Amino acid sequence: MSKKLIIIGVLLGLLLVVPAVVRAQVVVEKSTEIVTISNKQYYMHHVKQGETLYSIARVYEISQEEILRLNPEINDLGLQADMVIGIPVVSQQQEEQPVVPPVVTPEVTLEDGDEYGDGYIIHTVKESERTRRLIRRYDVDSDEFHRLNPTVGSRVFVGQKVLIPCKGATSQQHTEPVIEPDTVTIQPVVPVGDTVVEEILTGPYVLPKERPDWCYASHENKNRDYRVALLVPLYLNDIDKLETSKDKAEKTKNTRAMKFLQYYEGFMMAVDSLTKNYGLRLDLTVIDVHENTATAHDAVSQLEHRPVDIIIGPFFSKSFAVVQDYASRNDIMIVNPLSERESIILNAPNVVKLKSSPMAMAEELSDLIKVRYPKAKVTLVSDGELADTAMVRDLERVLDTTVKTDVMMSNAEMLELIAQESLRRKMGKRMLSTLEVEGQIFSTKALSEHPDGEIYFENHFQHLSYEETETFKKELSSARENVLVAYGKDIVFSTKILNSINKSAQKFPITLIGLPSWKKFDNLLVPNLLNMNAIYFDDHFVDYNDSVVLKFVDDFRLKYESEPMDYAFEGFDVGWYFLSALMEFGPRPMECLPYYHIPLLHTRYYFNKRRYEDGLENRYWNIYQYDSQSVELKPIRIYEEDTNE
Repeated sequence: MSKKLIIIGVLLGLLLVVPAVVRAQVVVEKSTEIVTISNKQYYMHHVKQGETLYSIARVYEISQEEILRLNPEINDLGLQADMVIGIPVVSQQQEEQPVVPPVVTPEVTLEDGDEYGDGYIIHTVKESERTRRLIRRYDVDSDEFHRLNPTVGSRVFVGQKVLIPCKGATSQQHTEPVIEPDTVTIQPVVPVGDTVVEEILTGPYVLPKERPDWCYASHENKNRDYRVALLVPLYLNDIDKLETSKDKAEKTKNTRAMKFLQYYEGFMMAVDSLTKNYGLRLDLTVIDVHENTATAHDAVSQLEHRPVDIIIGPFFSKSFAVVQDYASRNDIMIVNPLSERESIILNAPNVVKLKSSPMAMAEELSDLIKVRYPKAKVTLVSDGELADTAMVRDLERVLDTTVKTDVMMSNAEMLELIAQESLRRKMGKRMLSTLEVEGQIFSTKALSEHPDGEIYFENHFQHLSYEETETFKKELSSARENVLVAYGKDIVFSTKILNSINKSAQKFPITLIGLPSWKKFDNLLVPNLLNMNAIYFDDHFVDYNDSVVLKFVDDFRLKYESEPMDYAFEGFDVGWYFLSALMEFGPRPMECLPYYHIPLLHTRYYFNKRRYEDGLENRYWNIYQYDSQSVELKPIRIYEEDTNE
């Protein structure tokens, strides 16, 4: 054990900048074929093999979204060679209008190489930098900048020309000062409150429809040397204080010095496997960083002399902020292992957040209902104290748009239901003559005479407090699934829900979905959970029926002579995912992670972002359900697995 920890502290080397892979691009030529449709002119562009939506948009100086809007077949078929697409022509008047510099005050000084346009400055990039820094330096509106430069991404590059909007300079008659780039003061980033975060991050995730050319596996990438920094709280200074006697072993296992050790050990299991079996060439730096920010500043000092492609950690918020600032300044991808706060990815395009947010949980819930319970009656019951929280409001919004306003059943299905109800009432071979379902009375004879007919039920989503659960029980349907989403954060609420609904579940088909995480409620009665087909959401789930999981457990026991706990699985998954991503996509894999879905031990990573200037967030939640046959929890898969081949 001590030998392992001594090796951790060894740090050697010089800080280098590792260039990204540059792929040869097909040159896109602007079409000369123009047609007029409804008094508007369009280029007829014939797509060639190797051209991408991005490269076409760049040549025609138009956004990719506009091309997709005008050519919807691309969404269905993808961009294909020999496809002919229409691209709007900039008006001749606008093309031929002479460039006249606006009148400005003598005090305005432009950077070398800058030129005036009509309402903008033509800026020639002198050194590569993040686009948002350029925007800040000129103190211009971000949306206006991207409107003028639809093909500019998160970075600008040497020699590239971009248009900088001049405040209020819309014509040559403008007489006010344009900008003063030399005197602009870059304002510090102001902390964002939770309310603002909620407003920003409630929109849909954004994922480009077209996978970038460089986001495919490359043999060249597999043979590169990679450098990774793991900043994990190991509390090395506490090691000499640990009790090693047999009777003190349990106490020692729970100390802070040992808490995250299994994370490191799991990570090293992934390193060993990728190195031995797949040829990973890795220089790994492990630094002890905990909640004391002094350790974070020390880590930054060491990293300044160390070339790294990815930083994983730190695990505590204040220390993470210190290292994230360094990573942002040096354009290094940094992974946050534990935080659920969305604020850490706001305006931080180099941050990857592993823990999914509660808002992503609501969207996963929507997908689950659409796929598994499309005809269900859906009711949300929340603890009274939480009824007006942001999470409950988000659940209301998502469920209200998910639930269909009416659902259809065939007469044959209704006859089957009558047969089952007759059997439940022990009527032998006799059938009920009528059955009341959701306020309607159905005749067995009439249904039998028209077996191909259809029945429609009105459907609506409702949100009730716990005190209104009697309303839920009175409106239960015997014809279709009744999905009860129960949102509460304490075991008292959960127990009351189970006790209140359990008897009804013996007569009506009920599925209970416990949110936000009922896994921690160990004292809930399993028979009641089975009776209601209970479903859990969690950010961590280990399926011990999985042969790969069992193999990992055996290997971990053999190597470390201990039982792997949650952090061991998390450490392995993080190591396996990000190190294999390096081998797939090279030293700058950030843009490719949304397309990289691989099986892991305790969760999945489905990365996306809501705004282009933000970091990536994992939106995957583990969903699992009690199996009545085996009386154990089993995973529910909504998404198809991506093999990334």
